[in-house]
Amino acid sequence: MSRLPASLTAQMVFALVSTASVAHAETDAAKVETGATVYGNYCSSCHGEELKNTSGGVTFDLRRLRAEDRDRFVTATLDGKRQMPPWRGALDMTQIDAIWAYIRSIVDR
Repeated sequence: MSRLPASLTAQMVFALVSTASVAHAETDAAKVETGATVYGNYCSSCHGEELKNTSGGVTFDLRRLRAEDRDRFVTATLDGKRQMPPWRGALDMTQIDAIWAYIRSIVDR
């Protein structure tokens, strides 16, 4: 069995990592796009278009969510909180994950 030169091996590894990164970015972009649609259908009437909460503090401003608040977000979405109704049964975890990706895409810019 012959060995590949180190430079060729490095090029192949770089190509594989680059391809995986592009595929991951495309997947993330699709998830954000799905999240924007789901958010528009279920969340924007209370939390504002593109997270621009104009309720004057009546509803939670989702731009305040930090990356480490994901579990809190999921729980509040599924079970409801204060004025927010529970979405368990109406939204599945794929949709909730997509909403989270959409929120992060705006907040983490």
